[in-house]
Amino acid sequence: MKTIQTITFAVNTTKPGALEAARFLAGIAKCEGVKSTVLTEYPLPSNATMEQDLCIAVGGDGTLLGVLDAALNSGSAVLGVNLGKLGFLATFTQEEAAKDLPALIQGHYEITERSVLKCTTRHGNSVYGLNDVVIKETEGRGLIRLQVSTGGNPVSEYHCDGLIFATPTGSTAYNLSAGGPIIGPKVSAIAMTPICPHTLGNRTVIFDNSTEISVASGEPGPCPRITVDGRTHFESNSNFPITISVAEKTFRLMQNPDHSHFAIVRDKLDWGDPAIR
Repeated sequence: MKTIQTITFAVNTTKPGALEAARFLAGIAKCEGVKSTVLTEYPLPSNATMEQDLCIAVGGDGTLLGVLDAALNSGSAVLGVNLGKLGFLATFTQEEAAKDLPALIQGHYEITERSVLKCTTRHGNSVYGLNDVVIKETEGRGLIRLQVSTGGNPVSEYHCDGLIFATPTGSTAYNLSAGGPIIGPKVSAIAMTPICPHTLGNRTVIFDNSTEISVASGEPGPCPRITVDGRTHFESNSNFPITISVAEKTFRLMQNPDHSHFAIVRDKLDWGDPAIR
C-alpha cells in the first residue's frame, strides 16, 4: 500500500477527550512527516478531504458516518478511532491508533471497499448512506403502507411500522435490532427488513447489488419519514416513490491488516465463549 502524506482529523467534540486525542495523533503524524488538519465540524463539509490521503474520524461510529459525503467526493480512505460504546466501524481505540499510526502511515494497512446506498426521491434529490435507509412512521399515528417493486414488478405491499434497507455494513445496526440478518461486509447485497409487520410472514428480503428498488407510499395513511444513516432528510409524501440502489462509489475503510470483522461482532454482541473473543 502507498504511504500516507496528508491526513484530516474529523473530531466529535461532544466526546470527552476527542479533541485532545486528535491533537495527540496529529503530533505523531507530524513526527512521521505527514501534514495534518484538525476539523471539528459535523457532518464534515463535502469538500473537507479533497486531496487528502486519509481522514481519521475521532469519536465513534456516528462520527465516522458524518464523513461519508466528504470521503465519497474525494476518494480518501477513512479510519475510525472509537471513544464511544460500539465501534463496529471505528475499530481502533485511542491507544491502538497511537501505537499503529506510524506503521499505517508507512503503508501497513488494509482497505475494505464498503458499499453505499443511494436514496433518490421522485424529484431527483439523492442522499447517500453507509448503513441504511429507513422509512418509518414516527408520530405514533399507526401503521403505514409501503409498496415495494423492482424492475417494474411488485415485491410486496407492507403494512408495518416501516422498512429498513441496509448495506452489509449496516446489517449489524437497526437491521439487526429489527430481526434482520448479519451480512458479511464483502457480500454484494441489500437487506430489506420490515419493522413490526402486520403480517408475520413478512421477513427480510435480500436483493443483489444491481437491483434498483422502488418504494411507494400507499394511501391513505400517515406520512412516512425517510432517514439515512440516522439523519432525517425527507418528511413528505410528495417525495414518493423513492428509489434505493447501490451507489457507484464505495466507502474506503482503513483497517489493520490483522483486523477480523467477526472478532468485532463477537466482542460487541457478546457472542459465544469469552475465551475465543
